Amino acid sequence: MGQEAPSAVGVDPVEVVAALRAAGASFAFVFGSRATGRSRAGSDLDVAAWWPGLPPDPWTVTVPGGVDLVVIDHLPLELAGRIALEGLLLFDDDPPARVRWQALTRKVYLDEEYRTERSHREALEALAQRG
Repeated sequence: MGQEAPSAVGVDPVEVVAALRAAGASFAFVFGSRATGRSRAGSDLDVAAWWPGLPPDPWTVTVPGGVDLVVIDHLPLELAGRIALEGLLLFDDDPPARVRWQALTRKVYLDEEYRTERSHREALEALAQRG
């Protein structure tokens, strides 16, 4: 967690953090290609933010252009788990809530990972059998 979260070209991470804080977010991660080092020129900045209580819909939060915002509270386990494992912390104003979310999400994701992989494998096998 000591790594600095990367930004997209032309996106100021300070502005992103300020916008998320103004909207009431408690913590956020950068995820996707910018977090894994697989970004290309023009890649957007994927940000996942968490709100206490009732979170807003992501399209109602004003963030700088070039930022793709998702609300952690609404994510399916498969994406939330990857963010909890691989995401780079952008800011953290509530460490106890972040640690609780991250630890629980990692645990459940890793416990269920074999089922997800088996389901994907079975779906691919079914498609292959259909020709």
